[in-house]
Formats: sequence, C-alpha cells, structure tokens
Amino acid sequence: MAAVSSPMQFSRRSTRQLMFLVLVAASPAIVIHSWFFGIGMLLNILLATLMGMAAEALALYLRKRPIRSNLGDNSLLVTALLFGIAIPPGSPWWLLLLGIGFAVLIGKHAFGGLGQNVFNPAMAGYLFLLLAFPLEMTSWHLPEAAINPATENSPLELSGLAQSIQLLAPTTDLADGLAMATPLIESKMAVRSAVSAALDQGLNLFSRTSATGWELVNWAFLLGGLFLLAMRIISWHIPVAVIGTVLVMSAVYYSPGNASVMGTPYLHLFGSATMIGAFFIATDPVTAATSNPAKIIYGIIIGIAIYSIRVWGSYLDSIAIAVLFGNFCAPALDHYLRPRIFGRGQAGKL
Repeated sequence: MAAVSSPMQFSRRSTRQLMFLVLVAASPAIVIHSWFFGIGMLLNILLATLMGMAAEALALYLRKRPIRSNLGDNSLLVTALLFGIAIPPGSPWWLLLLGIGFAVLIGKHAFGGLGQNVFNPAMAGYLFLLLAFPLEMTSWHLPEAAINPATENSPLELSGLAQSIQLLAPTTDLADGLAMATPLIESKMAVRSAVSAALDQGLNLFSRTSATGWELVNWAFLLGGLFLLAMRIISWHIPVAVIGTVLVMSAVYYSPGNASVMGTPYLHLFGSATMIGAFFIATDPVTAATSNPAKIIYGIIIGIAIYSIRVWGSYLDSIAIAVLFGNFCAPALDHYLRPRIFGRGQAGKL
C-alpha cells in the first residue's frame, strides 16, 4: 500500500460532504451581506467559481488526474467562496481570473493538489493580487467624512489624507457615503466608523441600514462557525485562540483618546473579517497545525499578526497575511508540539 502523507483525518463524512457543510455554514452571512450591500459579492463568488473550475480542470488534465471526481469534492467551491468574499465587489473579470488562477494553479496544484498545499489557496491568490494590483484591490468606497472633513464635524486634521484617498478610491462620485471594505478599515481611514456612530446613537442591531449591516454579517459568520463546531467539522482550539488573542490585544491597547490606536474591541471582532478568518479560513485542516497544543499556538500567532497588521501595519486588510504567516509556522509547531507516540514512555522507549 502506498504511503499517504499526514496529517490524516478519519470521518464518516466524505470530503464532498465536509466541504458542503462549510458552504452551508457560510451561506447566511453571504445572504445578509447581499441584502445590505447588493449582489457584488455574489457575482464575485460566481465568477471565481466558474474560472476556478476551469483552472482546476486544466491542472487535473495536465497532471493526468481524474477530472470529474476531483471537481466533485466541493473543495474548489470553498476556495472560490473565500476568494470571492475577499475581493472588492465590482472588480474587473481579469482580476478575478488572475487571482483564482493563482490560487488553484500555484497555491494548490503546484504543491500536489488537495491535501498537499502548504498555504491556504484562497488567501494566497488574494495576497498575490494585493501585491501585484494594490490600486484595484483597495478600490472600496470611502466615507464622505474622510474625503471632505469640512462637511462633517470630524476631528480629522490630516493634510495628506486627501491625497491618499485619491490613490485608493476609484472615483470621487461615491454611491454610498458609508460604504467601505469593513467598518474597522473605515475607522482607520476616518477615525469614526458608521458602526461606531450607530452604537453611540443606540440604533438596534437589526435596523436595516448599512450602518449595522457588517455587525449582522459577522454575527452570521459566528453562528456559522458554531455550526461547524457542533457538526465537528472543526475544533474549538484555533477559533478561540484567534478571537481571544484579538480581543485581549484590542482591549489592552485600546485608548479612547488615542487616534493612533484603531477601533474598539467590539469593532475588531464584529466590524472586520475576524469571524470569517477565525472559523472559516484559519481552520483549513490542510494548512493549519494539527495537534491541539499546536492549534492553540497557531491561533495565537494569527491573532497577534491580525492585530499588529491592523493597528501598526500599512495594509488595510490583515486576515490573509496573518493566516499565511500562520501557515508558514504550522509545520514547525507540529514538529515540536506533536503528541507522544502511543506505546512509548517518557524516555521515548518501548
């Protein structure tokens, strides 16, 4: 019998069923996001899926692997879902093609295909686009107060802000003055986000406005993650470590009077991509650590990286970079924190 590379997971569910449950868990958040912000993300996911299937079929054909069975394991659908969520809605088709192509061909099949890839394919494709096309990847609508602080009672006094916004914004004619990648990034660019304003005004969480939309999206990802835990698709170690680390760091470093410290602890958890990162991206069983102690350290590393990049780094998004850094550390963690072999004593002898 040919040797099979570890790690291995034994389950009554097939890969196809496991991936389908991940898609089901993420569906409520996608629906809520589309309700509040339009169908841009759905179009991203659809195009990424179609282009990703073509790239997957090409890779399987070149590697002389069965195409139908591999396309039917639903792993490409999960990759396309995570990639489509990360890309700005309304992005040109060629940007999606390059990103999902890199994710499938380089991030996945260049390492041997499903189960052999070292880095999360979706995040690898996203980071490739972020480095190669920074303008297109940061073309989100910015808050009106950030573009013209004089029209609002904003505490902003940043002489270089207008120039930086012109580099990021695709147009000065904004469709929605409250639209942004996430409220946390909005807070970084404009000091006070729409979600923070909604909380200060005591608006109900379920009020159907874009001000509270991102909160519901993150609560939906949280509930989806709890569903994955209940179905034993993932374990609690990585999500708890990631969320706990971000929460502790944001609480320790947060200072209401210090504009350089971005966002409240609540905004770091429910006004950003923390929930999808903790439950759906960092928990990838192929690229994450495998032993329970290693998973906890792995999650802490990702949590520290997430907060550090957000607050002290220059990139607007942190999840992809933090997860890929965690992927880089995972083999070393598994090597030094691997469980003791059954049948061996403390001295390592039979």
